[in-house]
Amino acid sequence: MSSLFDTITGQPRAVLMLQAALINPVPAYLFVGPSGAGTRNAARLFAAGLLNDKNNDQERHQRLATAEEHPDLVIVDRSGAFVTAEQARDIVRTASTSPIEGNRKVIVVTDLHLIRDAGPMLLKSIEEPPLSTFFVLLADEISSDLVTIASRCLQIEFVSIPASELEKLLIEEGVDPDRARFASQIADGSIDRARILASDDGALNRWNAWSQIRERLNGSGGNAALAADLVLELIDSSAGPMETKHSEEKLALDERAERFGERGAGRTTLDDRHKRELRRLRTDEFLMGFSALGAAIRQEISDQTIDSQKAIRSLTAIQKASQNLRRNPNEKLMTQHLMLELSD
Repeated sequence: MSSLFDTITGQPRAVLMLQAALINPVPAYLFVGPSGAGTRNAARLFAAGLLNDKNNDQERHQRLATAEEHPDLVIVDRSGAFVTAEQARDIVRTASTSPIEGNRKVIVVTDLHLIRDAGPMLLKSIEEPPLSTFFVLLADEISSDLVTIASRCLQIEFVSIPASELEKLLIEEGVDPDRARFASQIADGSIDRARILASDDGALNRWNAWSQIRERLNGSGGNAALAADLVLELIDSSAGPMETKHSEEKLALDERAERFGERGAGRTTLDDRHKRELRRLRTDEFLMGFSALGAAIRQEISDQTIDSQKAIRSLTAIQKASQNLRRNPNEKLMTQHLMLELSD
């Protein structure tokens, strides 16, 4: 069973727990750790292991689960800023239905740390699901709204992947060492983000542009608006490599459908995932830009080329903008506000 988890990077303890869990599974699991640590990929692979309870076709279960196309794998992504009550009710209904194809069904719920008031609706289903239903819940952290649900689950911890491990993996995958070093240092412990940056010829230029954006600011609102427009153009341009990857995945899906006759709702599921990934890319690009700004300011502090009070105000403004990203803000207004605060 160890080969099932070979694509999980930098999580040896979690892999050991996942291997053990497949031997005698319990109704509900909570994977806790930053999204970039690979919790979603681990959930798909773990679901493949659960769904292959008859040990009859692991390759097929793994292939379909990895593509999020398995008929007995249900993945629930929040539709707004938080997991809604309507989504919680849908999860409860889904948990009570029989598997479509086999003897088991796996429900993966992402971003459960954003459950808020909908948590109590899920509690009984997670605590006492039908024998055929298994829950795999993903959360960045155990928030106060998640404590009770967490107590009903087997928790598996995922950690942020060290930059040194990311760099080593990228080099093993054939990435140029200099590019691998740059990508791993700014990927914030995320293997997916590191791979995207390593394949993106414009990533370093965008980092440098963010680092130098304050040079364009002179205190005027018009100037701040122009700087914000430039930042948004940089973020728009970052989607190219991912869009190419998405096109390749659509072609691969069509080829699988032709080869195996597995059509169904595969394209809809893939399109939905692509939309989520592009939204996540924009968030990651903003965070990368904020990191570049912060690094430039800290360097100026070290070089004693910036007033300490201005540096504190600027770093505080960047921190607030980073926090605002969680609230699905109007990107243009948020960026213009940040540029104005950096102008002071």
